[in-house]
Amino acid sequence: MTQFSHLIFDLDGTLINSKLGINNSLDYMLSRMNVDVEGAAVVDSLIGPPIQDGLKNVLGFDAKQVELGVRLFREYYSQQGMYEGELYPGILEMLEELYQQGKKLYVATSKKDQFVGTVLRHFELDRYLIDTQGSGGGGLHTKAGLITALMDRNQLIPSADLVMIGDTRYDIVGGKANEISTIAVGYGFGDNEELKSLDPDYFVEEAEDLYELLV
Repeated sequence: MTQFSHLIFDLDGTLINSKLGINNSLDYMLSRMNVDVEGAAVVDSLIGPPIQDGLKNVLGFDAKQVELGVRLFREYYSQQGMYEGELYPGILEMLEELYQQGKKLYVATSKKDQFVGTVLRHFELDRYLIDTQGSGGGGLHTKAGLITALMDRNQLIPSADLVMIGDTRYDIVGGKANEISTIAVGYGFGDNEELKSLDPDYFVEEAEDLYELLV
């Protein structure tokens, strides 16, 4: 069991398995844009980074296509996709235990600000959290920037007692950039070998392992 006093969690792929809702939102977007994507691996690679980055870097969209793609993605996601997911095993119990222990819990996510609160309330996670930081406000887009904004607002000083927990390289790079501890989780949407190569302080394979590490 680790002794972190302040824990910052990523959301999609770390607390919530949101793959179904994200995939359905992507399918809706691609269908409306008449874009044919072959292979589930390509769609999977769009999950994790900010949607703008995925459309540009993975699908090669130009600026106008990215703008349209994001609008269509959010059109489906805001109505239905955000609810099409489930908590990973043991997550609710883990947060409850950490909360009872007096740990300070936060979320930093690349999900758009306007969706974060709704998703957290739907999955009954909001009761455990002191503060959250989503993307979009004040030009914040990188995970490092989101973590910095969250830390600054809550007057959190970089230390080994503060940890960023996430499933993609953005979480680990962002945590290191803010000089805090990092935990990579292997059950989400990231590439496990890439995560390990970034040398996080801890790596866990399953959600149950994260529970054991933290609680």
